[in-house]
Amino acid sequence: MTDYSPISCELHDYLEIACMHRYPLLVERREAPDCLGVALDVFGRHGGEYLRLSTRDGVLDVRLDNLVAITPTEEQARFGRVEYRI
Repeated sequence: MTDYSPISCELHDYLEIACMHRYPLLVERREAPDCLGVALDVFGRHGGEYLRLSTRDGVLDVRLDNLVAITPTEEQARFGRVEYRI
C-alpha cells in the first residue's frame, strides 16, 4: 500500500460522531466491496488512520484514505452521506 494520505479534519469529525453514537454505516471503499457495520473507533496504526467496524463477519478495520463515502443507515443520524473521494 502507498503512503498514508490524511483526510481533512472536517471529514474526520463525521467518523468521530459515527463512533460516538455507534451508528450503523454503509461504507464505500476504493478497490474493495462496500460493507455494512457499526462504527466503533477511529485509531492510528503503522503510520495510518483506521475506522473500526463491527460487521456480521467480525471486526473490520478500514484505512481512512481508502474511504469513498459513509452513509449512516439509522434514520435519526445527525448527518447523511459523506463523500471522501469522488
